Amino acid sequence: MDFYGTFEHKIDDKGRLVLPSSFRTAFADGGMAALIEDYAALFTHAEWDRYRRRLESSGSFSRDDLRWLFSIASPFEPDRQNRISLPQRLRDHTGLDQDIAVVGSVRYVSLFSTSEWARREADVIGQADGGGPSLADKFRSLEFL
Repeated sequence: MDFYGTFEHKIDDKGRLVLPSSFRTAFADGGMAALIEDYAALFTHAEWDRYRRRLESSGSFSRDDLRWLFSIASPFEPDRQNRISLPQRLRDHTGLDQDIAVVGSVRYVSLFSTSEWARREADVIGQADGGGPSLADKFRSLEFL
C-alpha cells in the first residue's frame, strides 16, 4: 500500500497515537516505528525489512550507529481503537509530544510535530522567495507533462 495525505492527530498521555483511518488496513498486522533522518516513521513489516537491509548494507553507518538506531525502533500492533504505542526514546529524539502531523510518504508514514511540519511546508512553498525554483517551475520543467 502507498501512503498519501496529511492528518493532524494527538499523542495521548500514554504515548499512543490513533492511526488515520486510511492507513489502518496497511498496519492491521502491526509494523515498526523507527527513525529516518531527524523524524519518526511508521513502516509495514515488509517495508521495514527492506529499509533495515538497505541501512545495514549502505556502508554509511557504523555498527554502533546501527545499534543505536535499532535501539529506539519498536514494533507495534494496533489495539481495538486503532492506537499504536510510540516509544518514549523515539518521541524524545524527534520532538514528538502531543500535536503531530501524520504524513503519507508513499512507502512509509512520517511523523512530525505540527510546528515542525508547518515549518517544512513553508520551506517548500517559499522556495521561490529564497531564489530557488518554485514547485510550479519544477513541474513546468518536466518533459512528460
